[in-house]
Amino acid sequence: MNYQPPKSKVLLDWVNVSYRSAALTVFAVLLLAGIAGGVYWRYFAGSGPRSEAQEAIQRATTKLAEASAVARDARLEQLTATAAVALDEARKEFEGGRFDVSRVAAIRSENLSQKALDIARGQGSGSPEVRFYRIEGDVRVKRAGEFAWEPADRKQVLRLGDQVKTAASASVQLIYFDGTVTTVQPGSLLEIRDLSENPATKVRKVSEKLNWGEITASTQRRNVEGSFHAVETDAATARTAESGELRVAYDKETKAAVFDVFSGRVEVAGADRSEVVTAGERMQAASGTGLSAKEVLPGVPRLIAPSDQRVFVYQNPAESNTALQWEKVPGAARYRLVISDRVLFARLLYDAEREDTSVTIAGIAAGSYFWKVSAVSPSGVRGPFSEPRSFRVSSHKLRDREDTTPPKLEISDFVQTGPMLIINGRTEPGALLWVDSEKVDVYEDGSFYAVIRLRKEGVNELRLLAQDPAGNESTLIHRAYVETY
Repeated sequence: MNYQPPKSKVLLDWVNVSYRSAALTVFAVLLLAGIAGGVYWRYFAGSGPRSEAQEAIQRATTKLAEASAVARDARLEQLTATAAVALDEARKEFEGGRFDVSRVAAIRSENLSQKALDIARGQGSGSPEVRFYRIEGDVRVKRAGEFAWEPADRKQVLRLGDQVKTAASASVQLIYFDGTVTTVQPGSLLEIRDLSENPATKVRKVSEKLNWGEITASTQRRNVEGSFHAVETDAATARTAESGELRVAYDKETKAAVFDVFSGRVEVAGADRSEVVTAGERMQAASGTGLSAKEVLPGVPRLIAPSDQRVFVYQNPAESNTALQWEKVPGAARYRLVISDRVLFARLLYDAEREDTSVTIAGIAAGSYFWKVSAVSPSGVRGPFSEPRSFRVSSHKLRDREDTTPPKLEISDFVQTGPMLIINGRTEPGALLWVDSEKVDVYEDGSFYAVIRLRKEGVNELRLLAQDPAGNESTLIHRAYVETY
């Protein structure tokens, strides 16, 4: 039987809307957006994240039961009550298919329960911990005071003095008790230098030392005055008490460190002075010479195509082409594109700098892939990576060859308030949906709700793309005219 390729349907709609809005209306729109949230089961949620979240919930449940049995005073009851709230959050996120978020909440619950147990056993304020969030490749752990390196395990608890080492094609994410998530890049060695919380003042002090390699840390706002999270190197130390994200790299051969701040504010202390580095800035330091002048980081490229979690269905993937595209960043000389089959990019299948803003990949094998792009300035300064996107390449043999009908795609209602456009519509239940290349949740009945910020004055063209499990697609172009007064 001759195969008929999936059909695609394109609809076109035009609307003129004046740009008149008040702040109260915008707030009302945002409030409605929050109320309209519902349960969405992610199409791409694999058995890995699901099972990891299940195991974390089970451990948290067991730990909470143990802690509740010994909670005989107000403080312990408060800790177990907070742990119960976090565990309930983990279960709700699991039911909604948000397995990564569920696992983080479960780990937070387990840490709170363990803290209650430690206090009940006479261990003061408990033992602050670091836990593994995600492990990719060969990651090793050396305990404080020991000489042997052991393979890292998700269930391990790291404490003061422990070291974590990643191989050349390995990466790991750590969750600190202060809420910081640190991603250790390939070929790095990280040591936990300080983990403490004062039982009276609640001041938390967390410090990690990068002996060599690169890390990215997403920090949380301090709980009380005096709390901080620090990343040390032999050249300088970065310290922050704010919510933000920073990248730290240290070369053990040149003894030079680089501190890139993507969001928030970070104080970098070198041998000669201290400087406050804010979002979009870089500070370099070298042992013995102190800090350099601050530099400006390039902006973050916006990924255009393919849409996040897009599925490409090819009759023969080895003979097909897949195109990636992103927006130009003002002032950027070139772009670094990385592609991996692992979510932490521990193993890179493609890593190159390009002057153009697109690439066509020939003959990519069937499978799931992740990609991200960063801008590089004329002087070679690399900016922050974009948020990664994923796509899947599949063979027709894995699809329903009888289904050649494109999914329905329609807008039932739209409201524009200022630069915000609210769209209500419906597609086929189980279909994937993107609006302007951004993933949108589709509810069980096929309905969807999206709040889109229009990018410019004049004509804004939004492209809605729906894709059913058989690979059939429908596209709807919605245009809104923004008029200013």
